[in-house]
Amino acid sequence: MKRMIFFALVLCLALTACIPATPEPAVTKVTLNLTYIPNVQFAPFYVAIEKGHFAKYGLEVSLAYGNEADMVALVGSDNQQFMIASGEQVLLSRAQGLPVISVREWYKDYPVGVASLKTSQISQPSDLRGKVIGLPGLYGANYIGFEALAAHAGLTDADYELRSIGFTQVEALVTEQVDAVVVYLANEPVQLRARGYEIDLLRVADYLSLVGNCLVTNEKSLNERSEMVQGMVSAIHEALAATAADPDMAYEVSRKYVENLSEDDPIQKQVLLESIKIWQLEPDSSEVEVTRWENMQTVLLNLGLMTRQIEIREAFSDAFTK
Repeated sequence: MKRMIFFALVLCLALTACIPATPEPAVTKVTLNLTYIPNVQFAPFYVAIEKGHFAKYGLEVSLAYGNEADMVALVGSDNQQFMIASGEQVLLSRAQGLPVISVREWYKDYPVGVASLKTSQISQPSDLRGKVIGLPGLYGANYIGFEALAAHAGLTDADYELRSIGFTQVEALVTEQVDAVVVYLANEPVQLRARGYEIDLLRVADYLSLVGNCLVTNEKSLNERSEMVQGMVSAIHEALAATAADPDMAYEVSRKYVENLSEDDPIQKQVLLESIKIWQLEPDSSEVEVTRWENMQTVLLNLGLMTRQIEIREAFSDAFTK
């Protein structure tokens, strides 16, 4: 009897050994390039990593930070596959032959505005006439957004002075080095109000519909790795929703990625809340997206930053948000 049990056990083990092991799901390693520096405004991407939204779609995502122009070159050449880039950067890059393409808009509103102290009485774009305007430099979304706003008000370069001040908008304004500053809506206005200053804020989005920041890839990834692209889009969509639904959770997650972000920083918590207000949580229709891209191209052409029109429908794809 013992011998029979022994042989039965041996047979069982042998049969078990013949059963093929379930293969581990394939994991695709990708880098997501973020411009600027680690910041609570990037909370959805931190949430996507920590809460498994990327992993759900077989993605192992590393984050990198740096200069937008350098990163768009990496993505356009397929050395890397994903980045967050401004809409104007996508158009400028495509006009130069880089095959980058937006696959999901992150912002529903253009995130730039012009802030001034109440005492300056700049309550509408035409009030910028004769003023000194501080901005980081003559590049990027701050510059594009301001010039678009000024042109909308019928102002020309001769009507105001632009002064490059780096990222010192708050100090430059409160020390009256300039009359107004170009800002990101979710950042400097929060800091100014927290310090007790009453401000006027001209939001570019209140006057013009332009493309803000997007998830950007390249045409090769779009055509040859569509499953990977779909996974990135879906994961980010879910992480945006999760962050908007639970900002406290997202803030706590961000502390792992943002150096010196304290447990309870009311200013940075408000920055996150203001950021959520301008995110595109649900994709817009193709017609709305086309209008934003066309408006942005018109601004760039009028500024002389683009010398020829490109086919707008080649600059973005909504196939992954349907």
